[in-house]
Amino acid sequence: MPELRAYQPSFTAGALAPSLWARVDLAKYNTGLKTALNVFIHPHGGASNRPGLEFIREVKNSANFARLIPFQFNTEQSYELEFGHNYFRVFRDGGVILSGAVPYEVVTPYAHNHVADLVFIQEADVMYICHPEYPVRKLARLADNNWTLTVVTFAPSQAAPGAPVASTPGSTVGQPGYTATTYTYRVAAISGETGEESLPSPPSNTVTNDLTIDGGINRITWTAVAGAGRYIIYKLDNGIYGYIGGTSGLSFDDQNIVPDLADTPQSARNPFNSTGNYPRCATFIEQRLAFASTNNDPQAVWMSQSANYENFGYSSPSKASDAVTFRIKARQVNEIRSMLAVKGLMLLSSGAEWIVSGGSQSDAITPSSIKIDNQGYRGAATVQPVVVGNTVLFAQDRGGVIRDFSYEFAQDSFTGKDLTVLARHLFENKSIKAWAYAQAPYSIVWVILDDGSLVSMTYMKEHDVWGWTHHESAGAIFEDVSVIAEGQEDVPYFIVRRTINGQTKRYIERLHSRWFEAIEDAFFVDCGLTYEGPPIATLTGLGHLEGQAVVALADGNVMRSLTVTGGAVTLQNPASKIHIGLPMVAALQTLDLDLGNVAGLGTIQGRKKSVSGFTMRVENTRGIFIGPRDGDRDDRHLVEYKQRSTENWNAAIQMFTGDIQMTSQWDWTDGGNMWIKQFDPLPMTILAAMPDITLGG
Repeated sequence: MPELRAYQPSFTAGALAPSLWARVDLAKYNTGLKTALNVFIHPHGGASNRPGLEFIREVKNSANFARLIPFQFNTEQSYELEFGHNYFRVFRDGGVILSGAVPYEVVTPYAHNHVADLVFIQEADVMYICHPEYPVRKLARLADNNWTLTVVTFAPSQAAPGAPVASTPGSTVGQPGYTATTYTYRVAAISGETGEESLPSPPSNTVTNDLTIDGGINRITWTAVAGAGRYIIYKLDNGIYGYIGGTSGLSFDDQNIVPDLADTPQSARNPFNSTGNYPRCATFIEQRLAFASTNNDPQAVWMSQSANYENFGYSSPSKASDAVTFRIKARQVNEIRSMLAVKGLMLLSSGAEWIVSGGSQSDAITPSSIKIDNQGYRGAATVQPVVVGNTVLFAQDRGGVIRDFSYEFAQDSFTGKDLTVLARHLFENKSIKAWAYAQAPYSIVWVILDDGSLVSMTYMKEHDVWGWTHHESAGAIFEDVSVIAEGQEDVPYFIVRRTINGQTKRYIERLHSRWFEAIEDAFFVDCGLTYEGPPIATLTGLGHLEGQAVVALADGNVMRSLTVTGGAVTLQNPASKIHIGLPMVAALQTLDLDLGNVAGLGTIQGRKKSVSGFTMRVENTRGIFIGPRDGDRDDRHLVEYKQRSTENWNAAIQMFTGDIQMTSQWDWTDGGNMWIKQFDPLPMTILAAMPDITLGG
């Protein structure tokens, strides 16, 4: 039987579940993998080992759960906030912000077992934080080491005037036709900075006059209010105060102005003023701050006044700019768990998905214009959704399923697909605990499951790319992930629970950049640190890895068999640039070979196969192993690519781009699968796999 060559041009389908290993009819079978460990899929199709995790700092108290919350003012000023038991700390560019010689901290009311359920939204230097057991709080950044956390009062920020004084400089008492009429007034202040209207003043004194007679004048005066740039005057008419005018001064003359009873002063309202009435989630929508779902009213939504985020006041009759309140009427009482501004107001509840609009594509949501449309009955989990471009990704309430959700013009509704259906083995009997999206540079969603495992999905909807891989780190339990923009990349931060020297530690670790040109800059160790300076052989400052077996890349050379003792290790040779940390194994395993009906042979599924030669197209790669069976560093199972060529013996081996041809250990297998592994802290990017196959009977 002549040799046949198979060709796998990409790996964009990622790891496929065992239940799909017979589905050679699927288009994604030809770009899938059996195993994808500690690698990620490039949108263009290649697969690279992930960079290492850089050790940042232990959380304040490793005995308690902690949470990372991103706070990004702009592309140059971004922070990660470590929320733990009754505190938060501030990190910037991989370092903790200090106050003197200790980490800067802000006291919070949140217990460590509640921080996972905090929901936050941010505008500029202000973040609103929600939890159904706590009043809404506002976090404000004044400087790197100056933050405030205050309870939101939900009232107009502009103070109201005191009771005005009414007088009658143009009295008509005693004139022909005089009819004694009483008049009462109220005044509201308009903020000179924001334009927000205050609550109305107390009523003025009552004056008697007849303004229908020529010369009749009532004068209203009041005391100036700090911050006010203008004042609005309302007159009582048949039990209702209506608008009669405005002024920037401190007095106003009423010469029989007919009040506009459709424009009345606002009434104060704070819907979130007691236990059971604290909202679960929030968003910004159409210049309003919106909250939803309290323990007492899980299907309710409250939207602030337009452009006045903390004012939930209303008028009677209502104005278009008034606060908005409504409830979802559905067949089940399902709590609203998240809300987003996507083609209206998207509400994801535990049992259904909804879009709220003003009734047409051009109408805004107002008290008198609300339209609620159901978009499906999947139900969403408590973890907040992720937005990728104009597509929403959300976790279903049950089953460990992640769906995408976007508007389809042809159907005039939101539709989507199950993004976990091809990799169900990664999600069975699990739920999504935390996730975050890193757009630059690889468009990856990082997902932590409730068993502490970490998976990632490369997602690019416009090119139909969605492929899953899973990640491990020396027995670590992943507990949280957050992504923040730093420089030209979106950088994931993790909270990782590790057992170090017999003790449980919770560490904050940051995914290192994978952008480097020289092999000496490659960072592929976990919980690692970097030394750069004069050549040294003894490396200290490794107390966070006490007692652990570690590996180092020292001036581009791999150094193994190192153990941290007394917070230090001694290298075989001095080096000036050292990356040291826990070792990480990256692995790819190809699916069972399928060639279709090649040369009339029919399917080759179920036939014995031997891979006599294996060609890989690689990019910036060094030091990989291949073989038909899984193994560790045993040469009986895996063959190492011998890469040194033109480098001097005392120089680091450089990375290679091009085709690598290798001959693995000969073996007959049923699937013809090949393993590609990287054991060392070195880069590996596989662009294509080309096995030469000999078929058996």
